[in-house]
Amino acid sequence: MSDPASCSGPRGVLLVHGAWFTGRAWDGVADALRARGIPVAVAELHRGCLAADIAAAEAALDEIADFGPAVACGHSYGGSVISGLSPGRLAHLVYLAAMVPDVGETSLGLLASAPSGLETAMVGDPDEVTTIDPARAGELFFAHLPEGERTARVAALVPQRMAAGRDAATSAAWRARPSTYVVCGEDRAVHPELQARLSRRTGRAVAWASDHAAFASHPTDVVDLLSRLATSESGAERRGVAGEPARGAGTVLRG
Repeated sequence: MSDPASCSGPRGVLLVHGAWFTGRAWDGVADALRARGIPVAVAELHRGCLAADIAAAEAALDEIADFGPAVACGHSYGGSVISGLSPGRLAHLVYLAAMVPDVGETSLGLLASAPSGLETAMVGDPDEVTTIDPARAGELFFAHLPEGERTARVAALVPQRMAAGRDAATSAAWRARPSTYVVCGEDRAVHPELQARLSRRTGRAVAWASDHAAFASHPTDVVDLLSRLATSESGAERRGVAGEPARGAGTVLRG
């Protein structure tokens, strides 16, 4: 595996979806990154538990292993997944309105520490499998999207086994590798105050006026951020330090 400071071409980007989503949620971001010549792998989760989801993300990393340590971007619950990846395979972690668990913490435990609209929108057995009420999912996840796209995105959501959210983290890659947190300030699913608190665990934080699904409502900002991390050639950034946000992307909280 090549050294992150010596790679001359773009590194790969791993995209990891959140609960109730699938890898298809990243289609627009993945296509835009590939159009810029950046190798992309997309993890498909819903394997039944956190350890199995991490294994699925590790397998996706294999697809871009030839490009050296990767930039891993996790959305929502996907933050718990990327936190469990092998640090040596990572150049930078990006948390997009995501969980940043320390060892022993769970996604549901973190989520319960702040108000969340998810609790009343979940349908099914909270100890087994749930879906999100389609009448509520649009406002929770996709409030910034036009009605037609919002409807299509809601229809693409899938049932979620809740065991993964109750599984405790056994490692925390963000302690060993550079990281950036994107606080989505108009998120109705993961409270922005919780995001701000979690962002203090990362090396750098930015704030966007985004709903929960920034990959859909702010795709250019997401692509620009991941592209800079994947392609920057300066010494500091090749070690995984993000550049400044794109014009209009948001506010640098720390970095």
